[in-house]
Amino acid sequence: MSECTTTLGLPGHASGTPLANGAGAADPAELAEEDSSQPGDSSSLDDEEPSTSGRGDAGVSGADSGPGHKGKRDEAWKAKRDEAWEARRRFNNLRRREKFAAKKKAKAAAAREEEEALLAAMTPEEVEQWRAAREVAKAERAAAYAEQAARVEAALANGGPGSGPDVALRVVVDCSFAPSAPPKEMRSLVKQLENANMINKSFPKPACLTVTNWLEPLASVAATAGANGWRVVKLEQGPAAAFGPDRVVVLSPDAEEPLEAVDTAHVYVVGGIVDRTVRKGLTVKFAETERVACRRLPIRENAEQLGLGKGVTKNPVLNIDDVVRALLVFHDTGDWVKALDVAIPLRKRKPQTMGFTPPVSRGATPGAEAEAEVEVEAEMGAAAVDVAGQQEVLQGEQQAVVADAGRA
Repeated sequence: MSECTTTLGLPGHASGTPLANGAGAADPAELAEEDSSQPGDSSSLDDEEPSTSGRGDAGVSGADSGPGHKGKRDEAWKAKRDEAWEARRRFNNLRRREKFAAKKKAKAAAAREEEEALLAAMTPEEVEQWRAAREVAKAERAAAYAEQAARVEAALANGGPGSGPDVALRVVVDCSFAPSAPPKEMRSLVKQLENANMINKSFPKPACLTVTNWLEPLASVAATAGANGWRVVKLEQGPAAAFGPDRVVVLSPDAEEPLEAVDTAHVYVVGGIVDRTVRKGLTVKFAETERVACRRLPIRENAEQLGLGKGVTKNPVLNIDDVVRALLVFHDTGDWVKALDVAIPLRKRKPQTMGFTPPVSRGATPGAEAEAEVEVEAEMGAAAVDVAGQQEVLQGEQQAVVADAGRA
């Protein structure tokens, strides 16, 4: 959130009244002209919405305050609140982009200075060798990038509707719930779709990543995040209509049966839902309505190997990109423990109790949390011994002072 406390002149707000959380000094007309994000810039998709607590009718015209105008007053209040939210969000996004550009510029300048210092210490022959080696490395990176791009294009071309079973893994994100999602959840959905696209297009064995029910307003919101450049298949129809209900497997944390294996003959559907307050059973009901199979990731069956001990849920709700990552890793390795270990975030591994829980890195081996707890206990014990020793020294010094005072 912005730390600026300068007031923002918005319709319905006095020029001396600051917005909540200090939405900064900027002309609202200029902010309205600013696009909420640039192509490829996802920084605008993770903003926090202001709280709706403390709601009142301040700023609403008195002409709408009579009997029978309650609904009109509410609409006017909501319109002004949304206008203030949007202006503040655009302002914060603008500041974030400016900071990112300044940091990138500083990093480039530091790299140039380092290169100049390196070249200054070389002989002309060494400079030529260094530049030749750099050109070779650049060509190798370009070739590797082109090869990976070709793999992604092949997966997208061979995994769409109507393809045979001997193709790439099919992973589908269904966005049928998106039209009713609040703006904040809509932007979070777009952010997770963008992350899933980045994971898939850089994975050595990419899948045919498909987005179904790609409709408005999701398409317009995603366009501001560079969705036109995503390497995914976008379909307006649902997964059952596109691939056939007999080939669709919906993934849901509320399903009874675990997903034991994946193959290229089926289509694995991840629900495009970003619910800030978890609403149980949505994807299960969707599978029942579409009359398709429903499975869950086998986290419960591998909880011990994953180090999910007491107090940790054995069936966590994961983000869309985390589920896509788990499917890609399992399809490549055939190891659910490895796939789930890289997909379950740290916040899902901590016990739901008060107290200290030692952190574990995302790529840590299963069971590392128990080892970390032992190390922390040992450090705490050593610290306790050290404190006890310091207390003994302090008591000895105090006794010596008392003895000296008695002799005096």
